[in-house]
Amino acid sequence: MARYRTKQLILFDIDGTLIHPGTIARKLLDSMVEEVSGASPKLKVEDVAGFTDPIILETALRRTNFSDGELSSMVSTLLEQYPAKLEEAYQDHNEAYIYEDAVELVRACRGEGWQAGLLSGNIRRAAAIKLKRFGLWDMFEFGLFGDDARSREDLVWMAEEESWEALGESYTHDRMVLVGDTVQDAEAAKANGVRSLIVCRRPETRERIEAASPTWLVDSLKHTERIMTWLKAE
Repeated sequence: MARYRTKQLILFDIDGTLIHPGTIARKLLDSMVEEVSGASPKLKVEDVAGFTDPIILETALRRTNFSDGELSSMVSTLLEQYPAKLEEAYQDHNEAYIYEDAVELVRACRGEGWQAGLLSGNIRRAAAIKLKRFGLWDMFEFGLFGDDARSREDLVWMAEEESWEALGESYTHDRMVLVGDTVQDAEAAKANGVRSLIVCRRPETRERIEAASPTWLVDSLKHTERIMTWLKAE
């Protein structure tokens, strides 16, 4: 007879999982680095997907020959400027849209009495800008972001203590699931003993994600009832 888990914390990534962000944020970060360096870092999807905003900027600055000694202060400066520029550009960005299958899964988790949170490489203000455009920000009472830790693995590690501080309830790592779309999500969850549900939105990434051994790998999140059965099973 199957046993079922008690209350859980389901952590949702944003870009590629909850929403398709389009290209505006990547192009904006690229142009901001070009402004201070005189050269474009030519950021591609693989330079940003699965990484935190601070690491993305470090990669871009190194690519334009910034020295290690200059990196920290320049990353801080650019991250201070970034939200205002993003807010101005993002509202009319017509490439961005919601993944309805993910939103339906959030609702199902909340309907089960579980806590739905965010775990994203976006800095908090950027995450809010992206999700508020689609009315999704207020669906989540808890989140960890790129300005809380540099790496996704560290964000997952922090979730146990931070959830207690924010929600007043203890969620150990074995009571969490990370829902994401990249190999970095799968690796970060596995490193912390957290189950992972990875949706492969880009078929070219499937082989790498499979090699990271996520708990569950799907091509979409549309089969909500089946997924909920997986998440409940102990």
